[in-house]
Amino acid sequence: MNRRIFLAIIAALLLGPARAGDAQSAAGDVTLKVPLNLTRLSTDIAKVAIGCEIKSSPIRASTLDGRNTDTVEKREELAVSGGQLVTTATVVVAIPTLVNPAGQTAFYKCTLYAYSTSQRNWGTFSDSATIAAFRLSPTPMTIYGSFTW
Repeated sequence: MNRRIFLAIIAALLLGPARAGDAQSAAGDVTLKVPLNLTRLSTDIAKVAIGCEIKSSPIRASTLDGRNTDTVEKREELAVSGGQLVTTATVVVAIPTLVNPAGQTAFYKCTLYAYSTSQRNWGTFSDSATIAAFRLSPTPMTIYGSFTW
């Protein structure tokens, strides 16, 4: 009987710390809310996209070509109606795995894109855009921010 208890303690010591020591967790999602008040858009703009990126050293993700990265991103598309889009876009960015995130900082940025039907192409708005459909004043700014895990 003492031998079984001894073996159980050894197994717990060998198996337990390996799992607990990783400090990894499936992180879940980060939700970013982006207010949009776009009016007087060209009728050539069919949809607008919000592309958000989160960068943080605890993030463990893989790129399409198999490389590891500390950055994840998500893009949400919204339909434009009557040359305007007034809403709050919700961008949910999936975080696959975090390693020791407590107290670490994450940085995010969200950029606005527009789809031109005549150009069949995505572009960014600017008050000096060479393609008239993408001309918008004032130029929408990229949103930057940070948070602590």
